[in-house]
Formats: sequence, structure tokens, C-alpha cells
Amino acid sequence: MRRYYLIDHKILFLFGYLFYFFTPYIVGATNAFSGYPGMELYQGFFRLIPKDQLVKYMLITLAWAPAFYLGHLSFKLLVRHKKSLHTFPATPTTRAVSYVGLLLLGVLLIFTYLSRGSLLGGYGSYDIAARGKMSTLLVIFNFFLLYQLLSGQKPSIYLVIGVIMTALLLLSMGGRMYVMQTFLIYLIYKTSFAPKKWKASRILMVIFAGFLLGSFMGLWRMNTSFGWDRAAYSLLAEPVFTWFSTSTYLIANDIPVVQVPLNFLTSFLNMIPNTIISFKPFLVSTASMVKDYHNPLGADSVWSTFVINFGWAGSIVFIFITGFMLHLLRHLSEKSRFWAVYYISVCGLLPFQFFRDGFYIIHKQLYFNFLLFPALILIVMKTLIYLQANYTAPLNKLPQH
Repeated sequence: MRRYYLIDHKILFLFGYLFYFFTPYIVGATNAFSGYPGMELYQGFFRLIPKDQLVKYMLITLAWAPAFYLGHLSFKLLVRHKKSLHTFPATPTTRAVSYVGLLLLGVLLIFTYLSRGSLLGGYGSYDIAARGKMSTLLVIFNFFLLYQLLSGQKPSIYLVIGVIMTALLLLSMGGRMYVMQTFLIYLIYKTSFAPKKWKASRILMVIFAGFLLGSFMGLWRMNTSFGWDRAAYSLLAEPVFTWFSTSTYLIANDIPVVQVPLNFLTSFLNMIPNTIISFKPFLVSTASMVKDYHNPLGADSVWSTFVINFGWAGSIVFIFITGFMLHLLRHLSEKSRFWAVYYISVCGLLPFQFFRDGFYIIHKQLYFNFLLFPALILIVMKTLIYLQANYTAPLNKLPQH
């Protein structure tokens, strides 16, 4: 039986597009969640946005969806047919990944000790460095666990334990986004490559459970009890408060047609870990490119990020290219284990992180955490396996006494 991605970049982009671009507008226009923390500040910014700016916001936003899907469809001019998905044969490398899991568990113990002051503290003990280390570690755990799952072999217990423990520790520190990424990666696997694919009822049940968990953790960070209205606020506050950056941008700035993407270009420097060398002095922030731009809660709406970097016309072209590249990655994932893991990892960040983190975070994820670092580990492992095989082979040919 032929199988294809049930959940892919098309669906995940659409979710993030509706969630992050239309929810803030609806909440602002209807004055929803009045009296909840932060909403008075948000409504104050929303009321200051000129009406003509809101019209421009809507027109640009509505243009992005067809641009993305036209980019996706344009890839079919090069490759007209998609291939059926299949797991890949196990190899000495995929089996040796278990040792990577053991090594990562050791790193987890070190990070847990270093982050002990932030554990079980939520936002009350927020430590960006500690959460950053733990988040990166979870991404690496996810990559290698998925690498084994796609190889038709039983995954290493070290990787399974590592993913679960790192996710729980990250939740205890107030971090939901990377745990949600883990949840989505597993969901995509279970609806595409898994020998026993999940049915629609199971998918809906798991998504609902994810909503409850995400809401519960948000309410726990607020030190309040569970309620359906509070759960909805905890969920929708994410795109609303991310939109602070867009609202302040629309209040004080004209929207350019095209722009030199200085923030986009310099953000590639952040791919190099800060522990090796820091390029922060050379990074051009979005705030430095415009007037009175604020993101008081740390998240940058992708709407303002794209428009500030490329202008409204340039952003449409960039979205078109993004749709094309994601379809290319999906095509590569049909015939390569590594690219399948990479594509699913990218899909994991698409509905949430893509829409609320700046280029300096997204690029580090895409090109270092998902690509260069795992590829380097795999190259080292393959080299060691090759050397071991070629070293022991001549010894086996020696006469036995």
C-alpha cells in the first residue's frame, strides 16, 4: 500500500498562518479576554494602530497564503509525481546511534546540574542560558531518535529516556515551544512512516491532549487553576502577545515596498555557538531598522520580521521561495533517511516557532541544530565504523595458533 505524508508543511503552515495572523486581529477587534493579564496593554497598542495600516496589514497577510502555495505548486513543474514513503534499512551507523544517545544522556546530567536553579520554577526562575542549552539538547535528541525510527529498528532506550526527561525538565523551566516541536515530530512520524499509522480518531485525541498539556503548563506558569476560559486564554495569548511587535511597528512606521534585509543576512552569524565565539555585536536587530519597535515579551511576529527585512513586495517573494523550498525538502525526504529526518524536524518548528522567532533563532535551528551538527556527528561515526572495519579485517586473516 502506497503511503504519503498526512501532515506536511502545507497543513502546518496554514495552521500557523491562521493562528498567528488572524487571532491577534480578532482578539483586538472584539476586545476579547478583557481583564486577563497583559490584555489591557495589548488593547492599548491595538487602538493606536491607524485604520489604513490595519487594511494594509490584511492585504499583505492575505497575499502571503497564495504566494506560499504557488511556491509549493511551482515545484511540480520540476517533479510532477511524489514517491511513496518507506522506512529505510538499518545500517551499522543507525545501530551505533545508540551510543550517541548514551553520550547525550551524560550531557543531560551536566545540563541538569547547571540548570538546577531553574528547575520547577517556571517563569519565576527564568534563565535564558539554561533553557537554551536544554532546548538545543532536546532538538538533538529528537533528531537521532527519529533517525532510528525511520530505520525500521527498535529505538535506543537511551534516546527514548533522553527525549522524555529533557522534555519534562524543559516544561518545569517554563518552556513549551520545543516540547511542542517534539510532539509534532512524533505526530508526523506516526502519520507517515510508522508501520502502524494512526487513524483520524487517534490523531484528534492526541492533538486535544496536546492542547490540554500546553494550556495546563501555561496556567501553571501563571500560578492559577485550570478552567476552560483560562485554558483558551493561555493558548491564544501566545499569538496575541507575539503580535506586540507587529502592532508597535504598524503604529510608528510606513511599510516599504522592498528593503535591504540586514537582519536576515547578519542572522546567519548566530549559527556559530556563543560558547565558541560571539558575533552578537555584528547582528543587526529588527528594532534597529525601524522606529519605536517593541517586543516586551521577547517574541517577534514573523509578519513584522519579514516586512522589516524585505518590504511588502519582497516578503511575498520570500514566502513564495519558502513554499518552493519546503516542497523540495519533502521530495528529498522520500528517498533519503537524513533528509526525511531534516524535513520532519523543519515541519516541527513550522506552525509555532517559524511564526514567532526571529531569523537569528530560526537560522540556528535550520542550519546548525537540524543540519550541520547532526551531520558532523554522523560523519564522525561513519568514519570510525569504516576505520574499525578496515583495521580488524586484516587481523582476522592472520593465521590462528
